[in-house]
Amino acid sequence: MIVWRAVNMTVRFLLELCMPAALAYWGFQRDGGWLLRLVAGMGAPLLAATVWGLLIAPKAKRRLADPWRFLVELVLFGLAAVALVAVARPFLAIILLVVYLINRLLVVLWGEEIAAL
Repeated sequence: MIVWRAVNMTVRFLLELCMPAALAYWGFQRDGGWLLRLVAGMGAPLLAATVWGLLIAPKAKRRLADPWRFLVELVLFGLAAVALVAVARPFLAIILLVVYLINRLLVVLWGEEIAAL
């Protein structure tokens, strides 16, 4: 069981990397000039990382309580999925959301605290 928990937390870490990567991919693939793509490609993941760092990260000074933290996480991962659909990658969007939801369910069922990361 310890191995599966470690695998789950590793998946969690990889998801936390995939979410801003999906937002960056969306930004750089947008229609428009190079400046718009550059701003969107760097700004969207930066904004998501800022929200994550301020409200969700284990050492955040203003870390949200669990129902609100889950809601903010769900919004961020949902936006990443919408971004993938917007650049014609719906299969990747579905994979991202399904893996996130399974991972989050296992975290809750196993009583893992995300602060372990």
